[in-house]
Amino acid sequence: MKNKTDNKRISGSTIRISAAALGIAGILGFNALSGNSGKAFAEGSENGGKTAEEQRENGWEAANRDTEYVYCVGSVSKVYSTAAVMRLVDEGKVMLDAPVTDYIPEFHMDDPRYKDITVRMLMDHTSGLMGSSYSGAHLYGDQNEDLLDKLPEHLAGQRLKADPGEYASYCNDGFDLLALITQRLSGMDFTEYVKKYLMEPTGGDSTGSGVTYLSMKDLAPAYTAGHVLYDQGGTQVIGAGGIYATASDTARFGAAFFAGDNRILSEASKTAMATPWSDKDIYMDENGLGWDFVSMDRYEDAGITVLGKGGDSLMNHAFLLLAPEEKISVSVLTNGGSSTLNGLMAEAILDVCLEEEGIQLSDPEWPAAAGICDIPEEYDALAGAYAVSGAEGAVINKITFPEHKYMHVESVGPYKTTCQDFALTEDGRFADLAYEVEDSGTDQMRFALNPMYISFHTDADGRILLAADQNTRLPGIGEQAQHFYIGEKMDGDPACAEAEAFVQKVSGREFLICSERPSSGGYDMAFLEVVPTKEFPGYVFVVNSGIGTRLLKITDAAHAAAFTDIPSSRNRDLVDVTLKEDENGLKLVTSSGLEFTSEENIPYLDASVKEIDLSVDAPAWFKIGKETANAEITIAERPEHSAVYVYNKFGEVVYTTHVIGMTDILPMPEDGRIVFLGEDGGTIRLAEN
Repeated sequence: MKNKTDNKRISGSTIRISAAALGIAGILGFNALSGNSGKAFAEGSENGGKTAEEQRENGWEAANRDTEYVYCVGSVSKVYSTAAVMRLVDEGKVMLDAPVTDYIPEFHMDDPRYKDITVRMLMDHTSGLMGSSYSGAHLYGDQNEDLLDKLPEHLAGQRLKADPGEYASYCNDGFDLLALITQRLSGMDFTEYVKKYLMEPTGGDSTGSGVTYLSMKDLAPAYTAGHVLYDQGGTQVIGAGGIYATASDTARFGAAFFAGDNRILSEASKTAMATPWSDKDIYMDENGLGWDFVSMDRYEDAGITVLGKGGDSLMNHAFLLLAPEEKISVSVLTNGGSSTLNGLMAEAILDVCLEEEGIQLSDPEWPAAAGICDIPEEYDALAGAYAVSGAEGAVINKITFPEHKYMHVESVGPYKTTCQDFALTEDGRFADLAYEVEDSGTDQMRFALNPMYISFHTDADGRILLAADQNTRLPGIGEQAQHFYIGEKMDGDPACAEAEAFVQKVSGREFLICSERPSSGGYDMAFLEVVPTKEFPGYVFVVNSGIGTRLLKITDAAHAAAFTDIPSSRNRDLVDVTLKEDENGLKLVTSSGLEFTSEENIPYLDASVKEIDLSVDAPAWFKIGKETANAEITIAERPEHSAVYVYNKFGEVVYTTHVIGMTDILPMPEDGRIVFLGEDGGTIRLAEN
């Protein structure tokens, strides 16, 4: 890359940029590599070189650092795990289209179709696996080196959500299986394999994983988006999201995919990774092997091939963006914001690099559409209820066409119902309006800012699918175009005979997580609720901040199952739930590996409770009633490797000992909950102030 203004930048010097000025909360590090210089040219950070106390006292003042921070790169790890297995493909040890069972003989599932899952399907998200195994995925100050080996046993009880190879839908578990294949065939620990065969050849010297992060130096401080400093935690699903690295090392790894660079992979393997899994439908996912996308319209129009992968872990966010022919690799890592914002920043950096090469880019123009107030009667057949998955979780969209003038969408969620109106446009899609027609009429068809366009599609089986197009503009940051299938028409089957029995068991109850080890980040999102749908008997919403809001269909008095078959990543991370009763009361178990106990099973915390005996397998849950509400209770003694969480009546964390500098005085919100966690034999002692 030619640099016309600043030779120092090309030689690898550092530029500091304020994260706050960029609208991203947290620490920001980014790098770009040019094939001509082979060196990183930019990195930014905040809070460097300060103790936790100094960071709290001084807030977000920037400080110079001689070394870069190390971040969890989240799902960018999927490119690492894919590259690891592709290296074994180059060595003739793995065949991409061979069954996974050839390499993991004990892999089996409660669904005979599992035998058809190939290694390639793990890489391109078409395996049909439900999605993600959440148990033990994030641990504070702890690690679990056995998680990969235990994955086949966990998957054994699951079914598939689709035929293998039918469509791509984002799937974390597939990449942990790739990491396991790497371990089995190389005879090496996955982390060590990545370091030796992927990082050392590319000059990376800071890379580790969620099972080695405790021994790593220069980890980025673990700030939440609200600027709260937490204990360091480690992402344990290392094949799917647990690689740790600096921005420089991540960008250098990306540079190994440049055209003509065969340090880690052959040209054939890199080409395979950069080939889209399918080109049959723009509303399906457009990923390659490991990559989220292998082309982008705004770059393709300029004759530029780009590869991209984003990632989000509990605290860190990442994006890796490449232009392999132009030999540019951009890595953006933060501990605030999101991978979406990081991706837009990576595009902005890549654009600057390309412009210096004389390549001008422009965003595609979305033609202005005119609204039509005369909807043909044939659309009446499309009216009805649709199961829709969106950014805020699952809803049921009730679609009607009042007086054939506009489309009215009533979105029924677990706690509220919202309405939105759409106008038919000349191309047959419906664009959302900036107002409700009931309030403002149809005289002026004013579209919303960044309107979403909805269209109806009928597949080969006669199913009606909803598709969405949207070009979101973030002022001062960039644009993001999205095309996805987002929903499917519900079949209208009546509720099963035992649905009412299921509803009676779960109605009005909260379920509290009880299966996770004491160090688990699962306690940051500990509550689950099953909410029946009054208008649609036989369907329930399952709500948990970890797994999101899911819409399930009751199958009998003890089971509710995911039923959607939306052919895109809007069908990711599906779960089934099972109700179980024993002498301790009612429990709910998810197919993703989590277990919750009903609130009726737990006692109140009263003045008589002075000591809490701890157990790895049994978190000590208590309710906070009127007797102790607003009282000041102090932790008098707490053993190492233990934790305490306090939640308000909405299930929100108001206190956790994982916050650095937290006092020993416990808040006691009325109708809240408190949980004490620790190892066998430990005791937490309380005292009243």
